[in-house]
Amino acid sequence: MKCLIRAAMFVLVLVSGLGLCAPAARAQEQGYYTYVSHWAVPRSQWAAFAKEEEASKATMQKLLADGTLVAWGNTEARIHQEDGYTHAEWFTATSRAALLKALEVEMAGATNPSFVAATRHHDVLHHTLAHGGKTSSGAQGYLRVTMWKAKPGQGEALQAHVTKYLKPMLDAKVADGTILMYNFDAEDVHTAEPGAYNLAIVFPNGEAVDAFFAAVAEADKQNPAVGEALESLTVEEAHRDTFSRVTAFQHK
Repeated sequence: MKCLIRAAMFVLVLVSGLGLCAPAARAQEQGYYTYVSHWAVPRSQWAAFAKEEEASKATMQKLLADGTLVAWGNTEARIHQEDGYTHAEWFTATSRAALLKALEVEMAGATNPSFVAATRHHDVLHHTLAHGGKTSSGAQGYLRVTMWKAKPGQGEALQAHVTKYLKPMLDAKVADGTILMYNFDAEDVHTAEPGAYNLAIVFPNGEAVDAFFAAVAEADKQNPAVGEALESLTVEEAHRDTFSRVTAFQHK
């Protein structure tokens, strides 16, 4: 991820210098909150789990239509670990109250057999520090989540760095359709070690993933020094990524 951010920052410098940094649709400076449920589902139950998720789409669509949610999605892991999670659901709102309203609706159906069959389950509630996305309905694609940890005492500096240098580039990629949505998150309810941050990016297809990483790799090759400041703020050994197939996605 360090190479990604270093390159992304350089792309931003190039774009800004050319006067081409266009604002993304629905990229706003208001507060956002995101709830994520992770599930470890036995392979024999994947089909049943998918049916339950399909049945819940109408509920999520209604919550988005009435303004409770800004976005929601379901994923299946494409990079598996023996002790990892196989499925996830997430939804984003502009307040804790709206997020909790959606959560209570979701919890009403959380006792169906396919959810009960899961061997492990883990929830997180994030404060989404930066968010961007454009209207999408019925979309699928891929979700890459990069997780890194700020060095002690460097959390605010890392937030400021990403917001200043990476967010405008992500907004531009939302505007041109390369990215469907992104969230830059820190935990609002703290269940992990302090200093954890996530950058989640939803891509519409594999071609968009290639295009994004080709651009940032080329930029990093041209000027690898751009990301040195970020490297000084994060713990290299703590960097992790996940990569999943987005089976359902909607953004207001």
